[in-house]
Amino acid sequence: MITRLRNWALGHPFVTLVAMTAIVMLPAIVAVASNLFVDWHPTGDMSLAELMMRGIPEHPPLVGVAARVGRDINDQGYKPGPSMAYALYPVYLAMFRSSISVIVSTLVVHMAGVLATLFFVRRWFGWRVTAITALVMAVIVRSLAPGFFLEPWNTWIPVFAYTLFLVLVAGVLLGHHRALPLAVAVGYHCLQTHISYVPLVAGALVPLVVWLVWTTRRSGTWRRPVVWSAGVTFAMWLPPVIEQLQPGPGNLRRVWEHFTNPPDETVGLRAAFRALAGEFNLAGPFATGPGRDPTDDPRWWGFVAFVVVVLAGLAAWRRHRDRQLGRLYVVLGWSTLIGLYATSRVFGTFYDYVIRWSWLLAVFWIVASLWSVTITLAGDSELRHRSTSIGGAVLGATVLGVALAGSAASAGADLPYRSDSRLVANLGAQLAPSLGPDSVYLLRWHDPASLGGTGFGFVLEMEKRGDTLKVDPWAKATVRPYRSMSDERDADAVLWFVVGSENIERFSLRDDAEMLAEYDPRSADERAESNDLRLRIEERIRELGHPEWITLLDSQYGHTQVVYNVESPSDLDVLVNRYNEIRLPGAVFRVPVGAPLYP
Repeated sequence: MITRLRNWALGHPFVTLVAMTAIVMLPAIVAVASNLFVDWHPTGDMSLAELMMRGIPEHPPLVGVAARVGRDINDQGYKPGPSMAYALYPVYLAMFRSSISVIVSTLVVHMAGVLATLFFVRRWFGWRVTAITALVMAVIVRSLAPGFFLEPWNTWIPVFAYTLFLVLVAGVLLGHHRALPLAVAVGYHCLQTHISYVPLVAGALVPLVVWLVWTTRRSGTWRRPVVWSAGVTFAMWLPPVIEQLQPGPGNLRRVWEHFTNPPDETVGLRAAFRALAGEFNLAGPFATGPGRDPTDDPRWWGFVAFVVVVLAGLAAWRRHRDRQLGRLYVVLGWSTLIGLYATSRVFGTFYDYVIRWSWLLAVFWIVASLWSVTITLAGDSELRHRSTSIGGAVLGATVLGVALAGSAASAGADLPYRSDSRLVANLGAQLAPSLGPDSVYLLRWHDPASLGGTGFGFVLEMEKRGDTLKVDPWAKATVRPYRSMSDERDADAVLWFVVGSENIERFSLRDDAEMLAEYDPRSADERAESNDLRLRIEERIRELGHPEWITLLDSQYGHTQVVYNVESPSDLDVLVNRYNEIRLPGAVFRVPVGAPLYP
């Protein structure tokens, strides 16, 4: 039975790879399927992808989503390029530009990355390595699911594309030179979508092209792949260059200046090594799931065990000297060194997502090590023949088991920011009848809870309802420049989106304010818990002797300010974080153009 299945799989390689991809990605598929018919209205970072895609084709994006680039938070830059929007757009368009289609499109992009990775691994390295790769990919998918696959966040989009990039670079080193243009395209997609991939991609592509030209200079076989790669470069960087040439500083220049002259101290090599020791780790997040901060102490035993596995693979490779594996080791070793340097250059708050690429490098070190050891163990051709079917069956069963375990955990998963989703949906439904179809409104907000996320989501919500809301110039990077307004006198009225009972009460006392909509997304139990938390927070703040923090709590982005911008104790942070998680009621007011700001 096993032999027949094996023979069928070998005879239908692409179908087999599609099936393997579906199994590996089963937890992600289950997570997305659980939400296909959910009424979801994206806010915050989850709304940025759709805000960008809705501009196609009238306002095609030239750069990526908003980024913390520049020293002025009110004049942000963008991610380097728009490839994320164009990668997600086909499925988004096919599903009638619905918000849930953004989630489906994100899943399709991730699955395409996994399928392409397995395709080229099978083509260049064989079925055994493909099975090992499927296993470690299944482990990563289980660790990431469900949340990762329900967030169309630019930080997550290039993760599985980077695995494909590593394989393609190894393929070029093996002599598959026609893979270079694809490696260039995939690499550019990664670095355009998140800046953390810039050193990893550039540091691999530049020496790769130099190596290719040098080693094939006599035969001239480098010309075609390099010319095609130049064409890819032109096509993918034309939009950012067009943006750069427009009036103003230009995004490419701003990105360059921000990262070559960072506003904060870099973390340095020691902190970088500690961070990566926690990732290149058999007990690391790729196996146990996210949640570890790069500044946390690594599980040193897990790092040592990881090093032992890698050294065992290298020791085995010294015996058999497999050429294919050797080239993969070159790619992994060089990429790891670049990654260490890139990590040492991190500045500002050291979030785990800026080194999420390390998961892929870590698991490919494991793939290489297992591959190397199996070559040694199966050195005898007869032993190799006898063990292939059994080993394949064991690997297949393990992959399926990991996928099923992840799927069970993903079933019924919730989309992110459901309270914010309910808030903008219900406020939008109440507000729509009060707005003129041909009127233009300037939206401003005062939101202590969501860092402006509900404001961005509200712009998207009302646009999908056919209304035109614009924002002040400071928020143009987030909602895209064509949705901003430099002179409020161009608006027919100003709308204020106000969050928090205290703020709503204060705003409603203004003589110039007309409340158009109000909604509380909390359940009765959540309201009771929220009220109790508020009392406990205020009591704790008074005990600490900082009554001004109570006022700060209701200010713009106040919850984040209390946790991160003042020296608050950890017990207070826990209370504020839970208070923030529950969220607060919101209301929309209309005021005349030129009315005073709030507060």
